Amino acid sequence: MKRHCFAASIALALSAGIANAGPIGLVDDFSGSLGSYTATRILKATPAAPDNTAQWEVSGGSLQLNTSVYGGIEQYALTRTDVTLGVGEELQADYLGGNLDSQDIGLYVGAGHPAADVRADYVNVYIRNNGQLFSRGFDGLTEMSLGGGATPTNLESLFIKRLATDVFELGYYNDGGLRNIVSTRTISGGNAAGIGDAIGFYADVRAAGVRGNMDNLRIVPEPAAGLLALGMAGVAAMRRRR
Repeated sequence: MKRHCFAASIALALSAGIANAGPIGLVDDFSGSLGSYTATRILKATPAAPDNTAQWEVSGGSLQLNTSVYGGIEQYALTRTDVTLGVGEELQADYLGGNLDSQDIGLYVGAGHPAADVRADYVNVYIRNNGQLFSRGFDGLTEMSLGGGATPTNLESLFIKRLATDVFELGYYNDGGLRNIVSTRTISGGNAAGIGDAIGFYADVRAAGVRGNMDNLRIVPEPAAGLLALGMAGVAAMRRRR
């Protein structure tokens, strides 16, 4: 299912033109494989507990995490580094609801692929299986405070916007494109210079079952930068016609 907010975001990207950093538009509609991603367990809450058997997978054209054997609380990141999030750009993905067997799923922006069983240098925004929406992250190895807690109606998509090199805005869209900011995070420690080099998804598993579905991962440009690029392209085209 491709939600209307995806179409609106792509229309914005096309109308705004090409911004000054990074690829713009659709990154993945989950109609193929996950070969561009690296799956990493970033937390095993109880080291003595049996490992979960969990797998990120594409099902019905969207992304989900399938935990077939549950041993204990674990958190995961699914990241790719072939696409980066530039300053002024916004990472978005649609939330399709359903598959509420586990705990959390959402967006992740970090500094390269994370190390196994290490939570560091990332920000995230996610939806719980009870409908609550939260944001958290790590400044280096220091855990940031939990933000959010609202239960939005008609949730459409999640976003992480890079306001500056080290500042990120996290939130969601609902009710026909209403933009809601959950928190603003500043990364100053650890590998702060690398934040934005990896984009992808986050999940927190606290039960067996399937958690999803996320769809249409995309990057939307900052309107001002895109309009400037579009204007410059128009001037160049007029000169060529003359």
